Amino acid sequence: MMNDLNIPFFRKTMFAGMATLFLSTGVTQANPVSAGEEVTEKHAVTLSQQSKVTITGTVKDALGPVVGANVVEKGTTNGTVTDMEGRFSLQVSSNAVLTVSYIGYIDQAIPVNGKTSFTVLLKEDSQALDEVVVVGYGTQKKVNMTGAVASVDMSKMVDSRPITSLSAGLAGMAPGVSVTAGNGGRPGNDGATIRVRGQGTLNNSDPLVVIDGVPGSMNDINPQDVENISVLKDAASSAIYGSRAANGVILITTRKGRSGEAKISYNGYVTMQKVAHKMDLVTNYADYMELYNEGEMNSNMPAIFSQGKIDEWRAAGDSDPVKYPNSDWQDAAFNTGWMQNHTINITGGSDKIHYFVSGNFLDNPGIMENSGYKRYSARVNLDAEVKEWFTIGVNAYGYNGKEDLGLRETEDQGSLFYTHMQATTPGMCFISPDGRYGGVNNPEDDPQSGTNNILKKLNSVKGNRTTNKMVTRFYAQLRPFKGLTVEGSYTYDFQNRFRYQQPVFHDLWNLYNNTIQTAGTGKTKVINHDEKWVRNHMDGLIRYETDIDRLNIQATIGGSQEAYRYSWFQASKEDLIAPEMTELNAATANATATGTYSNWSMHSFFGRINLNWDEKYLFEANLRMDKSSRFAAGKNRRGFFPSFSAGWRMNQEEFMKDISWIDQLKVRASYGSLGNNEVGNYDYQMFYQASNYTLGNVVQIGMAQRALSNAGLTWETTYLTNFGVDFGLFSKLNGSIDAFIKNTEGILIDLPAPLVHGNATVPKSNAAEVRNRGVELNLNWNDRIGEVNYFVGGNVSYVTNEVTKFKGKEPALNGTNMIVEGEPINIQYVLAVDRIVQTEEDLAIVEAMEQKNPDAFAKYKKPELGDFLYKDTNGDGCITDDDKIKVGNGTNPTVTFGFNFGASWKGFDFSCILQGATGLKTYWNGQDGASFWPLVRRGNQINKTIADGRWYPGRTDATYPRLLDYSDGRNAVASDFWIQDKSYLRVKNVQLGYTVPKYLSQKLMIENLRLYVSIDNALTFTGYKGLDPEVSGSKYPTMRLTTFGLNLSF
Repeated sequence: MMNDLNIPFFRKTMFAGMATLFLSTGVTQANPVSAGEEVTEKHAVTLSQQSKVTITGTVKDALGPVVGANVVEKGTTNGTVTDMEGRFSLQVSSNAVLTVSYIGYIDQAIPVNGKTSFTVLLKEDSQALDEVVVVGYGTQKKVNMTGAVASVDMSKMVDSRPITSLSAGLAGMAPGVSVTAGNGGRPGNDGATIRVRGQGTLNNSDPLVVIDGVPGSMNDINPQDVENISVLKDAASSAIYGSRAANGVILITTRKGRSGEAKISYNGYVTMQKVAHKMDLVTNYADYMELYNEGEMNSNMPAIFSQGKIDEWRAAGDSDPVKYPNSDWQDAAFNTGWMQNHTINITGGSDKIHYFVSGNFLDNPGIMENSGYKRYSARVNLDAEVKEWFTIGVNAYGYNGKEDLGLRETEDQGSLFYTHMQATTPGMCFISPDGRYGGVNNPEDDPQSGTNNILKKLNSVKGNRTTNKMVTRFYAQLRPFKGLTVEGSYTYDFQNRFRYQQPVFHDLWNLYNNTIQTAGTGKTKVINHDEKWVRNHMDGLIRYETDIDRLNIQATIGGSQEAYRYSWFQASKEDLIAPEMTELNAATANATATGTYSNWSMHSFFGRINLNWDEKYLFEANLRMDKSSRFAAGKNRRGFFPSFSAGWRMNQEEFMKDISWIDQLKVRASYGSLGNNEVGNYDYQMFYQASNYTLGNVVQIGMAQRALSNAGLTWETTYLTNFGVDFGLFSKLNGSIDAFIKNTEGILIDLPAPLVHGNATVPKSNAAEVRNRGVELNLNWNDRIGEVNYFVGGNVSYVTNEVTKFKGKEPALNGTNMIVEGEPINIQYVLAVDRIVQTEEDLAIVEAMEQKNPDAFAKYKKPELGDFLYKDTNGDGCITDDDKIKVGNGTNPTVTFGFNFGASWKGFDFSCILQGATGLKTYWNGQDGASFWPLVRRGNQINKTIADGRWYPGRTDATYPRLLDYSDGRNAVASDFWIQDKSYLRVKNVQLGYTVPKYLSQKLMIENLRLYVSIDNALTFTGYKGLDPEVSGSKYPTMRLTTFGLNLSF
């Protein structure tokens, strides 16, 4: 029996083999009861005393009996489910109407009309004709869309899988969307980089994120509050967002209330966090000392470690890890952490009022000391139909987040924090059992390395950073007559972040002889840093829909405006009266204060028209005009962004009616322009700053020009062409194929300028162009074998990138990253290695080159046994920078993919998500904690992979060159040998769940109860030598998360 038929039936009925299938994302959740058992709600409704009849019947589909179909007397909670033969029996009123439903099939309403026996044939609904997709400023039926939009049902995903950030949930789930976890598993902000159809500009390539109609950040929202994510990828779907849509648009729609009695849901889990992968370092200190000596002697320098110390450490082994450590800084830094997340939400409403209220608590202590993050968040979504023609509502959410300052220590120093971890040795005990921080125990080693003790660094600051955010959106809707809707909204977005900080001083000990190596002294100080963001956003629009014969017309016009301002203020003071005091006024010396303020605003007008002739021929046109304060007044301040698209639903044609195995076939095409206004707020203006002048031998303070103006600065513009096919076959398979060309013009770059401008900065100019081309494929298969429901799905995207206009033949180099016309953005520019010189034959080649040209090796030294021989690619007989080659496809992968599969059976559900990327190669020398180079440097780590594969006298199968002193970098020159292939395949998530039969859970007054275990980042297959192929160098590492969770509802 059921008490709420307004909620889709498959969400409420539990039966063997039944699961909610993700048609596009493939996450499954099953809620079964045993076959033939009656389902009884906790608030059972007594059947009326009118005349009753007992009816029987069989429910079938094209393949035979349907097991577990739901048969309910409409308007009551009186119902049952079909048995193993598809049969049912139910006592109902003589004038009842039966509702028969099953997952993936069209519901059927059947009047009893005195009959007592029925045969019901269910028709599969894999076409999802009524599926609605959220688009800009509205929704559209999926079958009638002409744009390229990927939709992810987050509400089901978060109920069955632990997701602490929306970006992590989006990874691998949408074609054309690449998600790279930039900061791995950092508490509070994973720093994910999201690219929609690749990198289309040399500047900011982040997509626009819109939350319930208002621009926002994915890190600010609790994933459990999200209903759906739509990714707008082409001009047809994105042009209505105009100047911010060039990099794609991500629309996030949060959950809303629905009519029916209140439903209370709880989703909670605890997660064990461990670093997914560690770098391979030499941790045996005796081996380390021998390897260091070898590198020094290879460079004709004296060994610094005595044989006595080497023998002493080797003899001690692991007997005394405090006095004779053999340590790995990663073991000291990365611990096991336990994270917990709890969400409670209440949803319900009447015919006139609907509400959704949620609260969340997240506690993530992290895996590094002093790096925890706690967040309390809440949301209220409320709408009320005041009159039949008037609805008002509010969406409000906010959070309070507090993070420890150890995280800032790793980030404020950038990559230097992990570079300092490289400047440690395995001869350090990072912390003793009594809590003392250890330095270098061996007096022959570099004592400076002790200052880089990672635990001491993480705990060298106390305080916290607190963020408070509140977003409130008020909206109203008028429906004066049929077809016409008028909407308006106002949003106030406020965020404040306050940091209180004090230094903490710790003694550094030599734990070999128990003496203080460096005393923990310093100047006490208090820092208060306060930041504020305020955004005001208003929009209004008018929609009209009408039918003229077989033509359906939908038109939308509207306008929006927003104003944004940001400010920060910092004050500090030194010499506290007492170290435990925290107030600025408790300090007595060297007070400082600084701060800044900036703002920008934009107003826009937009329109859209959709034409639909006979559900066959589709057309859409969009136009948006933006006017931004980031550009000078005049024509450059305005931007116009049109798009046009058309579609043909071929399966609706008469000539295809008899092709029964084709459920859907639609071809579509679109073209339009999009903009990118991600420039500085004042880049077009001239700037002045304070400067000292000498007048009459006296220094006077005046003003000097800091930056030149460029009143011609304007939008970057992207022109995007898209062709696509959507299809559904055999009532089980559905998918889409898209091909696109994306040309971006007017990209802002720095152009060469004459030196007549003095010290003033030359402004950027709209001068570069980039082209992206790609293909996307998305497939999903849903079926049933007996009592087992299963699904298989996947998506693959291939994107190439080319700089078509830059500075002519002149390249721009930043390290090994090169930007030049005709190549991908940031292609690698390095020398090419011919071989490692390991034999006399190899050495003869070197001698022959030098005989032909005595200057052959003047630039990078003459190779000896164990060294690289670089290729003379230009054939001039010399190894110079002119021999460098271009390697790779830039700093973005060419192929991204995601696969998912799962099944459900008798209450058990299983699913797995695979995700990966190929075609990304980048130079990495490991100078960020990995020491991935063939050099030894006093007080620095040595990489074990290189040490094991190094050349040494007598070896001819070496995979790495010989070790040399840090001052001799001939083998550490940027070359293709040190190019890392960051391709990977990751088992992103694997989970097993069990839903308790409803007849058992209801005994506990629980409507639904599901238990699950889940593992994120279970396995990663890659050749990358760093921490993780998604993390650039060494940053907060990617976590392997083992989660134990519980979902229940009342």
